[in-house]
Parts: sequence; C-alpha cells; structure tokens
Amino acid sequence: MPSSAYDHSAWWSNGGHDHSNSWIEAGWKVDKIELENEKITFKKFFLKEEISSKSENVTTQEQYLAELLEQSKNLILTGAPGTGKTYLAKQIAMQMIGVSTEEELEDNEQYKFVQFHPSYDYTDFVEGLRPIKKNDGLKEIGFELKSGIFKEFCEKAKNANKQAEKIEFVQHGGVDNFEEAWNKFIEKVKEKTGNNNTYDEVKTEKGLEMRMKLNENKIVILDRTNPIYIDKEKTYKFYKGLLSREGDFNISYRKAIVEHLKKEFNLKECSENELPREKKYIFIIDEINRGEVSKIFGELFFSIDPGYRGKRGAVETQYFNMHDDTEKFYVPENVYIIGTMNDIDRSVESFDFAMRRRFTWEEITAEQSAKNMKLNEVAEKIMKSLNDAISIIEGLNSSYHIGAAYFLKLKDYNNNYEELWKYHLKPLIKEYLRGMPDAKDKENDLKNAYDLKTKKSDENNG
Repeated sequence: MPSSAYDHSAWWSNGGHDHSNSWIEAGWKVDKIELENEKITFKKFFLKEEISSKSENVTTQEQYLAELLEQSKNLILTGAPGTGKTYLAKQIAMQMIGVSTEEELEDNEQYKFVQFHPSYDYTDFVEGLRPIKKNDGLKEIGFELKSGIFKEFCEKAKNANKQAEKIEFVQHGGVDNFEEAWNKFIEKVKEKTGNNNTYDEVKTEKGLEMRMKLNENKIVILDRTNPIYIDKEKTYKFYKGLLSREGDFNISYRKAIVEHLKKEFNLKECSENELPREKKYIFIIDEINRGEVSKIFGELFFSIDPGYRGKRGAVETQYFNMHDDTEKFYVPENVYIIGTMNDIDRSVESFDFAMRRRFTWEEITAEQSAKNMKLNEVAEKIMKSLNDAISIIEGLNSSYHIGAAYFLKLKDYNNNYEELWKYHLKPLIKEYLRGMPDAKDKENDLKNAYDLKTKKSDENNG
C-alpha cells in the first residue's frame, strides 16, 4: 500500500498504475493518503468531499471508475491504443444506469454516445440555426433554431428530475411533514435572533455549534468568513435523497439541519426504500480530443464544472436572444460526462487547460486492458514482450504501448500471430517510428521481441 502522495500505484491492485499526473491535471489534490484498516482515503479539494474505498469492496475496474465518475461528474479515460477505453466507458454507463447489456444501454434515454471529429462544432453539440424548407412546393430555405445533441440530452435529464421531485411518498399514513417542520424551525430562528442574537441550537456531526441568522427565509450560517446560505428547496431535496451528492460545500450543514428538524420539530424519517432514486444520465464523448473542445462546448465550459452544476452554473447561450423564454441553460447535476482519448493523438494539445482541469483523468494501461478483456495467457505474454521493447526505444513510452483489443483480432485470423502483425501491428509500429533514425532497425527489434514470445509459445504448445 502507498505511504505518500507520490507512491500510490498500488491503489489499483489488479495491475496498478501511477495516478500522480492525473490528480494534478484533473484539478484534484491529494490532501491526505492514509492506511487505516485496509482503507485509503483521498480528499478532493474543489468539492471538499472525501472519496474512500475499501480495496476489498472494489471488485472490478468499472465499479471503481463509476464511483470516481459519480464524485467528479466528468471523467476522461486516456491510454494507449487498443486499451478498450470506449468499451470500459460503456461498462461504466451500464453500471450507473442499471442495465446489463449493451442493447439495453443503447435503447435507454439515460445514455447518449457521440464521437467528436474536426468538423464537429457548437451547433451540433449545444444549439444553432438549421436550414429548413419554408414551403413544400417552392425552393425556399429558411433557418430554425435547434438544440444540439448535448442540450437535448440535458433537457431530458432536467425533466426526469422534475418528475422525481413531484412524487410524494406516503409515510406513517400521510405525506412527509417537511414543510411544517421547516416553518416551525424558521419561526424559532426568527424568534431567537430578533435581538441581534444568533440561533446556536444546531450542531454538526462532530458536536460543533452552528451560529445562524435568518435572511428572507434563508438560513445564514456565520461559521466562516463568508456567510453560507441554506435554502428550503435544496434542504428538502437532500432530505428526500434527491441530491445526496450536490458537489458543493453545504451538504454537512444540510444534514445537521435535517437532523435538528427531526429531533426538535418532529420531522418524519424518510425511509431509504421509499427514496426516489435520482436517474443518472451518462453522456459519452468518444475521441473527445479530435474535436476543438473549447469551441464545441463554448460557454458550457463553466456549466460543466462540478462545482457549478445546476442553476448556479446557468449561462446564456450564443443564441439566447432567440429563445422564447428567458431561462438560462444549465447542466443538471444528474448528468455525467465520460470522454475517451488516446495519449499519443497529436490533437491532444488542443485540449486547453481551462477544459482539462474540469475533468478527472484516469489512465487505462495495456496491462489492465488484458485483464479487462480476459486475454489468454499466451497473448498476454506476447503483448507484454512487445510493449517492453517499445518502452526502451528513445522517444517512445507507455503511451505507445499496444492494448489487448488488437490481440482480440486473433480470432479473425484463426489465431495466426503472423497475420495479426502483418495487418494490424506492423502498420501501427511503422507510424510510431516514422521519422526516427534507424527506423527499420527499430522495427526489426520490435518484431524480434514479438517473435521471441511467439516462438516460445509455439514450443510450449508443441
């Protein structure tokens, strides 16, 4: 197990890898890594939320990544070619949505898949003017404002939230009594703070008093330099389990207030099995770096930030003046984005820092891909031999490793390793070595590394 912030490659026990660059690029900071009863605890600085996982409970990589995505909202899977990033992204989506097959996933409205490319733009993704025929019999063309694929997806997620919020759950012979308990609480705070006093009767989980006042029926907590405002709407959502992970600094305060309402104002318990389950909407962007990301997202680079999800991150789109209503657009808190990209793609540099820091980055290594795709022992050894040889070539590194997906193609060639090399691996290797001195010699070295393992495998099989 790791003992410092620079030695945590053992965190993923099934072929671990170094996350140190990922934490920095993603806007993550390892405030604390400690070993307590087989548990490693990471803290995330911009959400102020702990992510803790017991290693024995993380049984698959997609479970680990699903938990990571749920906390961070935006996740990019990066790695060498053929490491199964797209496949893994879909597995994460299946787990979070709760379906068991790709067919079910494709038919589910909570899922959308898009692939970026150089021609993809803001009008495809957010909204824009689209040509329409004005009259069937005439060749007149007009333009109509249409939502892009991501905006349409967000609208579905918003509607799902609204439907969930309308549901009333019957408890103890009646609907919940939150409204009554909240109003009594407000009256008590108003009464106590009338003479410039503070209401000090709410305590945190650690037993610390929360000093509070009232401002237009909002609770104002004075524990910090800047006052914190707690409103009824979000506190109710927290009570009902609709927003159990809001991605802001106020969850602990809401929890303390809800517990106070139960203790002092007879707020009824909200049974776990009666909670409405927030529908998670998963949007996958394959080859995310092949598009001009800043241009495609536009002003949404602000709204997708985990700390500004929901109405607090609402923005005016480029076509805001053409909308019939005045409501700004925002990305709902139940929308999760997964991007995939190859480390060695030359368009990686177009992914600017403003967007880069809004995503959590996770590398999928070739070794992990072999386990994810259940590669047989012979193919795994050959892959490792080839990748070891790639690593020692100056100018190449693990980003140029070859993933297990290439070796799954063996079934198309009757398990013929020579044909796999000829039709798939050799062209890729030649591209890696393009422009290098002694490129032909290096290609032969890699072929020898590949053949040595192949010959040993043949001997063992014989």
